[in-house]
Amino acid sequence: MADYAGVGSRIVAIIIDTIILWIIAVIIAIPLGLLSAFTGMMTDVTAMMNLFANAAIWGTFTVVNAIIWILYFSYFESTSGQTPGKRAMSIKVTKEDGSKATFVDALVRTILRIIDGIFFYILGLIIILVTEKKQRLGDILARTIVVKA
Repeated sequence: MADYAGVGSRIVAIIIDTIILWIIAVIIAIPLGLLSAFTGMMTDVTAMMNLFANAAIWGTFTVVNAIIWILYFSYFESTSGQTPGKRAMSIKVTKEDGSKATFVDALVRTILRIIDGIFFYILGLIIILVTEKKQRLGDILARTIVVKA
């Protein structure tokens, strides 16, 4: 029987990963914010064009940020089984049979964070607490588990 990771270590791991991802987002947002401010200072651009320019800038930021989040979790969980947060907490993602998760497995886990993460991961937490293998929805569909490393 696998030695499943506890809820506490999983929560701390996601907090660490979220902090890392926020730092990356801020690094990306600073130049975009400057660009957005610059487009706002142009006096010969109409208000409507300015609105579209800012919407394009921040829409692009949102899409890029979402891609970074997806790739961050999918890459780390499919290569070493551990994001930096999971590594810090000595836990890792594996398939239910103990083999390494594939990129597609990790991608499924990551995309389903959208559902698991509803109301600050309360839904994911409830599912983890009621499933035998301590799996959230993403784990169940990807047939992965989180275990002590």
